[in-house]
Amino acid sequence: MSESVKDEKKLRKEQKAAKKAERSIRRDQSGEKNAPLKTVPSLLERKFADFNYKFAYLIPETVHPNVVTTVGIIAGLFGALCFFLGTFSKWFFVGSIVGLLIHIVCDNLDGYMARTRNQKSLRGGFFDIMSDTLVCTFTLLFIGLSSYGHLEFAAFGAPMYGIHMLCTMHFIMIYNEFPFPPFGPFEIHMMYIITAILNLILGPVTLFHIGTFPVMLVDIIMIPVLLGAAIEVCRMAFTLFFRLKRDGK
Repeated sequence: MSESVKDEKKLRKEQKAAKKAERSIRRDQSGEKNAPLKTVPSLLERKFADFNYKFAYLIPETVHPNVVTTVGIIAGLFGALCFFLGTFSKWFFVGSIVGLLIHIVCDNLDGYMARTRNQKSLRGGFFDIMSDTLVCTFTLLFIGLSSYGHLEFAAFGAPMYGIHMLCTMHFIMIYNEFPFPPFGPFEIHMMYIITAILNLILGPVTLFHIGTFPVMLVDIIMIPVLLGAAIEVCRMAFTLFFRLKRDGK
């Protein structure tokens, strides 16, 4: 293969990557020049957020974005608790589905409201990140404490989101960037909701045993999600570390 053909292929590949990266950038609707550059590579996350934004006008101007975040936290924690309560009645999983759906809707709307209504604040940004960390962590723990899964798997994943948020906040503080993972918050919450639906339909299902240890359906669902989360946390942490090293910081 000639050098010119190789160069042409390389150029096309770079142009394709640049277009994909540009589609991932979410501009700040407030128009502020110093707003963090938010990159959302997940197509589902972007589509879901854009759909929610269409209904932001229904929330009165008197409602502060932090109030919406608070509603999202309460709904999300209620949804998480219902995973544990599903041990006593499978109908509690309806609460998990509804609570987590409300949480992800609020999680999209609070930031959009803050940006478009000129109500942005550092405490609001911190509160927003904390809401995701709280809900995701407690959802995993309550799944592990229920009769549908095992704490051994859930405990491995519980700190992952917190470490990821730590890296995210450092990206914002140091580089004024807000990077989302390809498998982001929306996909994680949807996995929880799908898990709740399967639990509601099937009940606690043991697939096989490793010795005397029963491996359940929820465990099998969590394994690839937790492995993907671990890989993403390592990728983000090393990316930040070596970027700081390159920049002499």
